[in-house]
Amino acid sequence: MACELFSLISPHWTNSTYAKVDHNELNIERLLGSGGFGSVYEGTYGSKKVAIKKLHQRGKNERAALDSFKAEVLAMSLLHHPNIVETVAISTASDCLHDYPLLIMELAGSRNLQEVLNDTDTEVIDVKRRLKFAHQIAMALEYTHSFGIVHLDLKPANVLITPEDNCKLADFGCSQTVQEDGSCVNSPTRSYLTGTFAYTAPELLRGCDPTTKADIYSFAICLWQLIARERPYGCENPHVVIFAVVAYNHRPPITTQMEMEEDYQHLVMQGWNACPSDRPTAADCVEVLKKLQQ
Repeated sequence: MACELFSLISPHWTNSTYAKVDHNELNIERLLGSGGFGSVYEGTYGSKKVAIKKLHQRGKNERAALDSFKAEVLAMSLLHHPNIVETVAISTASDCLHDYPLLIMELAGSRNLQEVLNDTDTEVIDVKRRLKFAHQIAMALEYTHSFGIVHLDLKPANVLITPEDNCKLADFGCSQTVQEDGSCVNSPTRSYLTGTFAYTAPELLRGCDPTTKADIYSFAICLWQLIARERPYGCENPHVVIFAVVAYNHRPPITTQMEMEEDYQHLVMQGWNACPSDRPTAADCVEVLKKLQQ
């Protein structure tokens, strides 16, 4: 599997900064988190602290796992931005039966935005911090979209918070590449419905091809969550929510108790508009949030 991965990505991995390294140079330490296709560990590469993503060796869907890993590697070979997690190198490791790929990334932080939002006892999110976080995520999206890459799994759990209290967008395993006409250029066997349902744009739930506007919908849900500090749709039945989002434009509630700027609320409501063409671009979001910070 690892050999297949490297044969697929080698033509695209052109930046000499990113090398294929011997796994013996890596020291895998503690588990940071685990997802459907892989786990992320804290470790060291030489003398440097890093995060190491390890593909699950024997998942139920090895092809999907490989596609996800390939998507992340290809995206990260292009994206170099202060608000996006940086990739350092790639490697392989082995057990008695398999080789499996490793992705070595900067250790951006031990917390993600979802954990910060959950910690209402000690984590204060005032207006200044909220707008800073929102602006940084929007800048990461604007940069990502400039390469024709759609993240497709934007949510607070995929935004890391650095020790300096800055945001870094992570986990590009669901990402797709789109052309200027909006058509998808990735494998036709990959599913576009790969993100978390609460953040998934209604057109994707209907089976439409992804565009950059799908990320804007997810971003609008994140903007709402920065205010509400609650999970969107709470304990509602996921199947009922999906149907209501698509059929009846159901969205998380905006209540009178929520203190948000008029332009911020307008950005939320524009961003989760049912019609993708009526949503702002990431550049539009950056501009609005920049003005709100002044």
